[in-house]
Amino acid sequence: MAGGDAFVWKSGRAEITLSQADDSWTVKCTAVGRLLGPRQVLYQGRHRDATYAAWDVMARVVLASRDEDEGLRAGQSAAQWIKARRQPPSGHATGR
Repeated sequence: MAGGDAFVWKSGRAEITLSQADDSWTVKCTAVGRLLGPRQVLYQGRHRDATYAAWDVMARVVLASRDEDEGLRAGQSAAQWIKARRQPPSGHATGR
């Protein structure tokens, strides 16, 4: 689910992606068409606050999967992925 450059949740034809660009977070929901055509962007949202981005991932997963528990798991995983991206690389001073 979580890669280096983006957090990705997939199920069936739906794919929700969370990525960071400069000072904002982008949540994108794409799906393959009914006739297996090219992926179409169904939703794209941009957030300055990482918390809102994780909530957006959770909401999009709930809509795509129709499963609130799956949405909660995806939202928690997205929040952990965001937190890991904010951690300084190991071995570097934290400024204290």
